Amino acid sequence: MRQIRTEIHISATPEQVWAILVDFTAYPEWNPLTPGLRGEPVPGSRLTLPTALIPGISLTVPMRATVEEATPPRRLAWRSDVIAPGVASSLHDFELTPDEDGTHLLHRETVTGALAPMMWPMVSRFAPLFDRLNQKLKERAEAPR
Repeated sequence: MRQIRTEIHISATPEQVWAILVDFTAYPEWNPLTPGLRGEPVPGSRLTLPTALIPGISLTVPMRATVEEATPPRRLAWRSDVIAPGVASSLHDFELTPDEDGTHLLHRETVTGALAPMMWPMVSRFAPLFDRLNQKLKERAEAPR
């Protein structure tokens, strides 16, 4: 197992952050990692996620995923079987935890399977995009309404 793990504090309630995370139609306005995500945030539903291919370049590759968990306003997770289950899979998840000043966001990508070590050099290059996504989510959640 290999994992990108990023965290950020957001001065907004978990409900406010959750509303942004599950509004997939608005992702092109703020999400630099999966700007064209389509689907429903419902367990078992299929997602189409054009994913940034190279950090900093607007070239995307089409990916498919299945929503594993959508527990408002706590956790949103989807799994992509990059090759096949057990060979190479990734779990992308957002965990929202309330704190005294808003929300703690834990944002991860966990890569598993026999080919995970070989995929890791490519996947690990996305860590800066995770930080950028977190910052954009923070800005959107904290913007005056």
